[in-house]
Parts: sequence; structure tokens; C-alpha cells
Amino acid sequence: METTSEHILDAVERLISDEGTRKLTIDAVAAEAGMSKGGILYNFCNKRELLLGVIRRAVTQYRQRTYELSDKLSAQGVACPVLRASFDIYRDYRNKTAPKALFALAVQEPELVAEFHEMSGEFAQAISDEADDPVIGHICELVVDGLYYRVAMDIETRSSEEIEKLIDRVLMITSHSSQYTEIKAEVGN
Repeated sequence: METTSEHILDAVERLISDEGTRKLTIDAVAAEAGMSKGGILYNFCNKRELLLGVIRRAVTQYRQRTYELSDKLSAQGVACPVLRASFDIYRDYRNKTAPKALFALAVQEPELVAEFHEMSGEFAQAISDEADDPVIGHICELVVDGLYYRVAMDIETRSSEEIEKLIDRVLMITSHSSQYTEIKAEVGN
């Protein structure tokens, strides 16, 4: 059963997706949630707390989903499970408005970015650790970040087919990164 706080955060996400953050008010959230203004303020003392609640929930959900999927892939013996999980989740998120709304929040309230910063560092390290070559791991991390940022800023111009080719190529490179590392060691570079 959904808690009152979750119900309120759902309303905030809908408003942000439809209207952006500039028109987000406690009154608007109350109307969207079908609650009184006092009910909203009882759970979240101000607009900033509402925004922080949305961000924290998004980060928690993304982190949980990524680890659940990467654990499942790892149990199946799939190479680079965190990287693959990141791409699979990206495929789900790229057509949703939530990433764009969360990016808009981060632009307006830079101090709220701390939640994303921590998670980004965590997954960047996990992706780099999966690669046999740290440079290839870093390249993979940047590709994942770039895909998410382009969706969040609503500036992706490539088709889904082009992006799938890019993802396939990155996964191919990671599966051959140990061969590259061995060749590099033999050459002495």
C-alpha cells in the first residue's frame, strides 16, 4: 500500500513532468494529490523538502533496480553486469519524462545534485571495476553518463537504432578488453 508521502511525491513528479519546477507550489501539489495544503506540509515542510524527496526516491529506486538487475545478470554469468544493467535501465528511462524533470531540478537547485553525485560515483567505480582495462572501464562509464545526460537534457538526436548499435559496440569492446590489455602489455605501451 502506498504511503501518504509516496502519494505526495507521485503528485510532485506528475506536476514537474507536466509543468516543470517553476510552477510547483504547495497549493499545486495539494490539488494534484487531492489533499489539503496542511496535509502536504505535515509530510514535507516546504517545497525544497518535496524536491529533495523526489530526488532521494529516484536515486533509491535507480540504485535498487540497478543492483537487482546486475545481481541477476551476474548469477547468469553475464560479463559486466552493472554496465549491462545500466544500459537496460537506460532503455526503460529514455522515453520517460522523469529524467528530464529531475535534471531540471538539479539545474535549479545545484545543492540537490549531491544525491546524484554520490550514486554516479558509486556506479562509475562499479563499471570501471568490471572492465579488465581501467581506461576501457572509464570509456564505458562516460558512455553511460552521456546517454543518461542526453535524455535528461532532452537533446538526444540519434534514433533508438543508432543508440542500440552504440550500446552493442560498447558491450563488444568490454568483452574484448582483456585481449586489448594483453596486446598492450606485449607491445610494452
